[in-house]
Amino acid sequence: MKKLLLALFFLSSLQFTAQESTYHQDVLRYLTMNGTANQYSAAIDQLFELLGRQYTSQNVPDTVWVELKKETTPELNKILNMLVSAYRGTYSQEDIQQMIAFYETPTGKQLLADKTALDYEQQKTASAFYNSPTGQKILTSEQQIARSVGEISEIWSRDLYRSIIDKLADKGFIMPQ
Repeated sequence: MKKLLLALFFLSSLQFTAQESTYHQDVLRYLTMNGTANQYSAAIDQLFELLGRQYTSQNVPDTVWVELKKETTPELNKILNMLVSAYRGTYSQEDIQQMIAFYETPTGKQLLADKTALDYEQQKTASAFYNSPTGQKILTSEQQIARSVGEISEIWSRDLYRSIIDKLADKGFIMPQ
């Protein structure tokens, strides 16, 4: 009997882990398709532009900047993984899958690209989506998600900035006062 209970517990924990992994992957997919990943990639580029200006007097070679920039790929993955937690408390797996399905449609793609260019039929389709339970959840949780994402982004960007400054210092480049 103990072995049977142990086996059932083990199987149920495997199923939970698989579901959790699928949810995580779905949110990452959604963050990529809705442009969030590109926004953070652009933020990294802007950070390097800022640091380049701040360190102008230090004559940091381009090779150092290239090396440091290569190290930011894990940082992009890190922020996206952190953002999954902002979605976890609000959206179910089914919600995320419905969001993905909608944003893969021509209407969803147009909405992400330029919502002012939606034609009449696309406006009707978008309206139907936002009147669905998932769409309503998006609308009612928009501020909460934005607040969570903002907090996560602030922590991440501060840590990334500090990390790059530390790496520059390790290479002998000190931030000018």
